[in-house]
Formats: sequence, structure tokens, C-alpha cells
Amino acid sequence: MKLLPLIGPLLLSASPAAAGDYLYLRCKCSADIVTTESKSFKILDDRTIDDIALLKIDFKQKTVLDARSPAALGYTLQNKTMTIIQKIDDDEMKVNSVDKIELIPPYSWSGSGTIILKSKNVTRNYSYEEGSCEEIDASVFDEALRK
Repeated sequence: MKLLPLIGPLLLSASPAAAGDYLYLRCKCSADIVTTESKSFKILDDRTIDDIALLKIDFKQKTVLDARSPAALGYTLQNKTMTIIQKIDDDEMKVNSVDKIELIPPYSWSGSGTIILKSKNVTRNYSYEEGSCEEIDASVFDEALRK
């Protein structure tokens, strides 16, 4: 899936690991996901899942990459909050999501969005209000990227 599930925070001066061009994070959250039929809005599934994302934040390029995603996403930074907005509309899906990460330890993470899977005629609305991230070594991210 092209969706960047969840996303990570940083402040260049926040810590020794953030002092360089990159910051690597492991972010954990619980997401509430409601799946409905796109036309009838009939609820097909309503559940909470636990998710872990490994993130690489590139401060020079202003991008964030989830080890599970094919490409990095851009972000904006305002008042020490990283905001990642994702909008996709292709043949397979339509995605509209916003993730926010506070760039001051302890890194907190929140987000919500809608994913429409066009071929399956379903809509997934998700939100996570509480999540946390911790710094990890670059080798942990690189290993996950190879899998």
C-alpha cells in the first residue's frame, strides 16, 4: 500500500541523533479503522490495530520515509510540529491523510485519514490520537528497508 501509516518527528537540535541530516524513529500507535462500503456506507469492519512504523527523516530534503513505503513524502515544520499531508488519487486508490509529530522529546504522533480502495468499493477511515516515537540507530531502519 502506498500509504505512509504513520509518521515521525524531529528537531535538529533536539538530541545528538537529530544534530545531523537524518533522524531515525520507531513510532508506535493504536489506530481505529472503520471500513465501509463506499456507496451504501454500510460498516463492514470496525476495529483497532497496533502499528509500528520505522521512519527516516531527512532534514535537508524535508522528507520522511517509512521503511514499508516505496517513496518518501514531504513535510512542513511549524512551531516544532512536523506535518505530513498525503493526497493520492490514482486508478487503485484515493488517499487523503494528515499526520503530525511533535519534534520535542518525548516525540508524540497523531493522525487521521481516509483511504478509498476503488477496485474493492470500500472506504477506510482511520485515526490515531496517541502514538509515541523513539530514536533508533540507522542500521535498524536500513535492515527493515531490505526486508
